[in-house]
Amino acid sequence: MDSSGSGLVECSAQLESNPSLNTTERNRLELERKYRWFILEPAILLLFYAWNVSSAVFTNQVVYQACTVTFGFNETLCAELGTENESAAAQELEKEVQPYTANVLMAKSLIESIIPALCSMFIGPWSDKYGRKPVLLSTFIGSFFTYSLVTTICFLSGRYQIDPWYYILAYIPAALSGGNCALITGVFCYITDVTSEQNRAVKMGVLEAAIFGGLLLGTLSSSYILRWTNATTVFGVAATGILVGILYIKLYIEESIRPHELMDSSTSRLREIFRFELVADLFHTCFKRRPNFDRVIIWLVIAALGASIFALEGTGTVYFLFLRERFAWTVKEFSFYDATAITLMIVGNLVGMYGIKKLLGVSESILAAIGFSCYAIENGIRAVAYEPWHLYLAIAISMMKGIAGPMGRAVISKTVPPNDIGKIFSLTTSIESLTPLLSAPVYTYVYRATLPWYPGAFNIISATVFFGCLCLMVLARLFEGMQQATTYTSIN
Repeated sequence: MDSSGSGLVECSAQLESNPSLNTTERNRLELERKYRWFILEPAILLLFYAWNVSSAVFTNQVVYQACTVTFGFNETLCAELGTENESAAAQELEKEVQPYTANVLMAKSLIESIIPALCSMFIGPWSDKYGRKPVLLSTFIGSFFTYSLVTTICFLSGRYQIDPWYYILAYIPAALSGGNCALITGVFCYITDVTSEQNRAVKMGVLEAAIFGGLLLGTLSSSYILRWTNATTVFGVAATGILVGILYIKLYIEESIRPHELMDSSTSRLREIFRFELVADLFHTCFKRRPNFDRVIIWLVIAALGASIFALEGTGTVYFLFLRERFAWTVKEFSFYDATAITLMIVGNLVGMYGIKKLLGVSESILAAIGFSCYAIENGIRAVAYEPWHLYLAIAISMMKGIAGPMGRAVISKTVPPNDIGKIFSLTTSIESLTPLLSAPVYTYVYRATLPWYPGAFNIISATVFFGCLCLMVLARLFEGMQQATTYTSIN
């Protein structure tokens, strides 16, 4: 019998043989039995599909509108930018337009970081009391409005001269709804609520596979949709995918937390979000003394996750621009490369979760360290790459990098009690969301400064950061070992 089947039998047996289970535990077992195969994976796949199907197209659209509207160049010449038939004049124009485009993308990154980071400090503690489902729905609805606005602006730009900075306004609804911060907090808290400690790491790995699956489908379809239609259609497809995800959550996902009995009305619950006592409670929970080395382990993992997002977000700000400049890649070539990378990451996740963790019993902290080491190696190779096949070598060697994030969160979820998990994940995602405030300007500055002579210099920064993350996870594992030794000594 497979692990899903055995988990179902185990849940049913516990429910039948323990009629005196408390309400919270009974609710968890019932939901774990319901979500035998899928929990939030279909909705998350659709959301990440929307992000990736539009990512490179959005960058190209900003470049084109900056070229035609801001700089006032000829539309025919601007249309050559980022294509296979880019002329020498277009290549020179690319160098002039790219720094301006990098500033627009940096502003977008900052919008997606500041507001969600602040919102997450309220949303996490609130969700511990009043439920995860409202948080999930709000983040999806915010993203739907954002992509609807991007679609509208892109459509109007075909008829009017619209400055690319207007796209920044479109990302405000997603930011106000909590953005990635609230999404990651809500998703991982929900999985923690409805899974047992034994199955949690595997479920988080499956969720990560759904993320990669959405990214892969978005990458594979992006260039074809753009070729057959236009950028407006690409953004419209993204908005439609998110709308389907909203319907899935609304109709299929059940609330995992019993709402606070004192706050019945939705209006009262909404007011509760903005109580500063929630933030005070969050910081107290995250910094309070804990048994053994729990507090040290939690903060080592939070530091590693935050630093890794610094490198990932910073790289993401300029990476496609780097590929266009260094290797003259188009959206089609980038899409094939990205699809290959994601496919290898899915395979690497399966190897890490089932080949290493389940068969060899390797701890989550060591798996996270392996993931961060893969990231460091990949960025080291990128830094010295001068042929496209070097990039493919890098993603092949680093295929297990995707396990770093979910395994880090699995360490946190096993270290803290269930009633604290929302607060801990909230602070974690807030820190992760704030890092682009520093990484986006740093990477943009480094890329612009080194563009004439070494456009890949930013990869050295990323490799160094990921090596630091590796060291932090190794330290966390050492403290876990000391924690176990302390426990065994006290038992004896």
